[in-house]
Amino acid sequence: TFVPVADQLTDFKRRLGIDYYVTGLTFDSEAIQVWLKDIGAKTKKGLVFYVKGTRLFVDDIVFCLSLIGRALQGYTLKPREVRTLRRTIKDTITFIPVVIILLIPLSPIGHVLVFGAIQRVFPDFFPSCFTERRQNLLELYESTEYSAVTIDETWSQQLIRISQAIGFSAAQMGTQIFATMGISEDPTDSEIEKDPKT
Repeated sequence: TFVPVADQLTDFKRRLGIDYYVTGLTFDSEAIQVWLKDIGAKTKKGLVFYVKGTRLFVDDIVFCLSLIGRALQGYTLKPREVRTLRRTIKDTITFIPVVIILLIPLSPIGHVLVFGAIQRVFPDFFPSCFTERRQNLLELYESTEYSAVTIDETWSQQLIRISQAIGFSAAQMGTQIFATMGISEDPTDSEIEKDPKT
């Protein structure tokens, strides 16, 4: 009766990595596959993050070059455009050291420690295009930019909608015509005073 419990306990210890009964070097293929999937998913997520950040960075540079071109032609930049220009110049200055630090052959833990220390000392060190906030804004923009609304209607529903639109347009035109002629739909106080019934 204790054999299933012993088997489950052995399997549990194997999954936790505390299997003391195995002698020599052994590999758990299931654990290796899970580990490789995890590394693959994290690598893919990281690559997508850095590709989006680089795309944002290039878009910012192109937009700022157009702003500089317009300013040279005499256009006065709006405060929002000036802030964008300043942010992009700061991002350009900080982009190079961040890339150098990323390219230095450190372990992943080393990169985390170095970037963590930099983040504590210089909170705005990283280019803004490589922050979660900007990338989330990009995702929101992309999701709303390409969404299309389609309305499935029958011919009779379309005719009803068209007739309602024509009726609304006719009422608006009538109101405008009456307004230009000086005729009002609502009686004014002077017209109410002239009415003998009140």
